[in-house]
Amino acid sequence: MGRARVAIGVVLVTLVTGAMGYTIASAVLTFKALGFSADIDFGYIAQNYLWIRDRRPDDFQLINLIIGACAAAGLMMSLAMSGSALTRFGQTHWQRRAEMKVNGFFGKPGTGFILGKLGSPKSRARFITSKVFPHALIVAPTGRGKTTGFVIPNLLTWQGSAVTLDVKGECFEATSRHRAAQGDKVYRFAPTDWEGKRTHRYNPLLRIYELEDPARQQMELQLLATLFLQSDNDRVQGLLKGGIDLFVAAGLLAFQRKKPTLGEIYRISASGGNKQKEYVARGHEIDNKAAKLIFTRLASTNNDTLTSYVSLLMTSGLDQWQNPAIDEATQVSDFDFRTIRKKPFTVYLVVQPLMVKPLAPLIRLFFSDLLSAMQDKEPGKDEPWPVMIMLDEFNRLGKMPIVVESIETLRAYRGHLAIVTQTIPALDEIYGENTRRALQGNAGVKLYLTPSDEKTIEELSKAVGKTTKTVITRSRSIGKNPFEGALLHGASLD
Repeated sequence: MGRARVAIGVVLVTLVTGAMGYTIASAVLTFKALGFSADIDFGYIAQNYLWIRDRRPDDFQLINLIIGACAAAGLMMSLAMSGSALTRFGQTHWQRRAEMKVNGFFGKPGTGFILGKLGSPKSRARFITSKVFPHALIVAPTGRGKTTGFVIPNLLTWQGSAVTLDVKGECFEATSRHRAAQGDKVYRFAPTDWEGKRTHRYNPLLRIYELEDPARQQMELQLLATLFLQSDNDRVQGLLKGGIDLFVAAGLLAFQRKKPTLGEIYRISASGGNKQKEYVARGHEIDNKAAKLIFTRLASTNNDTLTSYVSLLMTSGLDQWQNPAIDEATQVSDFDFRTIRKKPFTVYLVVQPLMVKPLAPLIRLFFSDLLSAMQDKEPGKDEPWPVMIMLDEFNRLGKMPIVVESIETLRAYRGHLAIVTQTIPALDEIYGENTRRALQGNAGVKLYLTPSDEKTIEELSKAVGKTTKTVITRSRSIGKNPFEGALLHGASLD
């Protein structure tokens, strides 16, 4: 209704200004022929229009120029005024189906993330699947259906390899048989499955152990340590650096002993009563010159500082390997992330809800190793399969800088990353607002499932923008005639 009124208004204004142009043209023609004292004949042009065209072509062009210029000016003025009114608050709108198709939201399911459906769950309506944006950020509080509405549908349809953090094991139970039936090898890595003891094994150090260059082994160990060893206290970062040096030296010694496991690094780091004597002995044992230098330097450090190094190293995440179940589950690997694009396989990292926080270092290590392995080299001709990565409970895992960095380049390595968090403030608390905004921007697609906290709602409202609506208000005042008027209001799309 609003658009029709605007169109009628534009036409009327154009006609009025055209009539004004006709009046001006009549006056110009009269004054030109008879002088300024003559009376204007407003019917002359209409009655003699064709005769003027044939006999007085110069006057004919002048008449058309005046009338056309006035009509054009009226048209432009009315369009400008109506456009200004209708976009005063914004012109954002929800995409129509044709726009969604043009913008690549009707991709083939299994080649991108399924974000929704244009109908009821059991209908044959089209799925909303982005083929333009490879990554997605999902913001969904607990109990809002992110598992049944997003994670499980994508695991059921994805064509390629998949790695998912499966809190409670629901995804494994709902999708593992289907993925096995379509040709995937399926692995369930559940180091804390105390009752069933059903777990495959995964050793993140094997990839580094098999490197031939000792200098690169040292660098990879240091990178791995910084990715999963973290402290919430910024004041102890200097001590943590000393602990990471110990981790690297212990890792190189474990490689020399042909025991490339985190459990062996834990035992090397934690064993011995007198740390100084212990590290002197380790310095004599190790052949690697860089590791020998680290042990020698540690041996000359006072005992209190060494104790702080070890204590902080343990509390930052390494102490998990004192548990025999975790130690055993990380002795060898039943799957290799380096081959994940060659032949599709699916890995479920199964963790109970109460174990997410305690196992956060292991989870960070798991996904960091996956991202490092994928980005070690660009996929070759024998690596055709894309990889879907489902990173649930992202806000409970601590800081993962490799995720923030990788989301910018992962597409080139056939990686598709979905980050699931409960709220926007939860991300701000860990990463800060600027980094969170960068994460949102690089994700491309942002999916909000009934947000509940005020900041997330505000963020969503700003993201969708505003549009302008024409609202008819009717009011009646006592003793006066009723009247009505049209008002423009800015309305948020959310």
